Amino acid sequence: MSSTEVSSTAASIIPEIGSDPVAAVRAGLPYEAVEHVRDHLGAPDELLARAMGISTRTLSRRREAGTLTTGESDRLVLLAEIVALARQALGSAEAAREWLSTSHSMLGGESPLGRMDTVAGMEEVKTMLYHIEYGLPA
Repeated sequence: MSSTEVSSTAASIIPEIGSDPVAAVRAGLPYEAVEHVRDHLGAPDELLARAMGISTRTLSRRREAGTLTTGESDRLVLLAEIVALARQALGSAEAAREWLSTSHSMLGGESPLGRMDTVAGMEEVKTMLYHIEYGLPA
């Protein structure tokens, strides 16, 4: 997947990314971007914060401030990309939400959402989704 495809996939969930995702991330996405991902994911703040690499208290502070840091924005865009990929691979938003929140033996019994507290975990989940989408063996 090219960077253009990745950004447009994430942009389908976070419209604030606009036409220049690098500039948007560098500037720090507005807090509304978190709300867009939450709406698509149906996940509680605890899981969202974990996937962003921050505490729920920090997430609350970002809500008050209205803007994310560059690092938080970067992780949120990656999370949005995975959510969009899950919708595409599994055929619907509901199937994606269910798959992302269900534990899997290939992830040591963790759910994909639980595994995405590191970038390495996010990459692992993306790989699983590519296997599903393209019918590749695990």
